[in-house]
Amino acid sequence: MTNAFTKGAFVARRMTETSGAFDGAVMGACSGLIEGTKVATARGFQRIEAIEVGDRVVTFDHGLQEVRAVRREAMWIAEGECPRTLYPLFVPAGAIDNAQDMILLPHQAVLIESDVAEAELGDPFVLMQARDLDDICGITRVAPTEPAMVITLEFDNDEVVFANSGAMCICPSRTDLAGMLSRQPSDHEYRTIKSYSDPALVAAIRDELDGGSAQAA
Repeated sequence: MTNAFTKGAFVARRMTETSGAFDGAVMGACSGLIEGTKVATARGFQRIEAIEVGDRVVTFDHGLQEVRAVRREAMWIAEGECPRTLYPLFVPAGAIDNAQDMILLPHQAVLIESDVAEAELGDPFVLMQARDLDDICGITRVAPTEPAMVITLEFDNDEVVFANSGAMCICPSRTDLAGMLSRQPSDHEYRTIKSYSDPALVAAIRDELDGGSAQAA
């Protein structure tokens, strides 16, 4: 039976995974794309902060799709040091097919091509959170040193967009509270595997991406 408490807990967890994280007086974005990230649009690659409602963005599965909303929030909202759990991740060029170095927030999901995923799930493409790619392929957490804005693009449906000339990042269709409350699990076209719910699969894909170095060690 679903009651107000369990539904509220579910929504809080989903809000944490798709937009921000709250820990006492600590608040920061955990997903979305940091300003300066370039996204493929009908006009070529554009900095995400320049994209507006009505612009058309190239998506992985559905071609050009119109942006329905653009949400902006600070990457870090608090006094004092940012906790390591909210540190963004530095992704060097080539790590996830990105042509340039990029920064990803820990809960931002990216589309990975994997033989392990194809064998296990029947599809070579799988979404993983950036935090589950930490410490492989040169990907590492970095402490934020200056203020930055995080931009989230919303479409009619969940869409995977192309960032930094190759990386593929998920953009949920709704990240506001009303949208999170009204959405059902069946509304999500894409499923993201996570280390806490799919530990063996995540570990196997990490090892594959890192060239088997973890197994050799």
